[in-house]
Amino acid sequence: MSSQPIDWTMVPHTELVSNSEDDAKVVEAKVGEKQRREEEAKAERRRQKEAQKAEEAWKAEEEA
Repeated sequence: MSSQPIDWTMVPHTELVSNSEDDAKVVEAKVGEKQRREEEAKAERRRQKEAQKAEEAWKAEEEA
């Protein structure tokens, strides 16, 4: 290893970000993931309700 410090300006395609910027991106990603899971859960509950209504209608039709 070299004892000289790394000149990060010479390293190609390197984007330097502060910890606070990095932390903000992580929080944003977690919030987005949580919202996506909540939307998926709502959609699943909606599908289950629709399936239950369809089954009840089918049973009522059979009884008639």
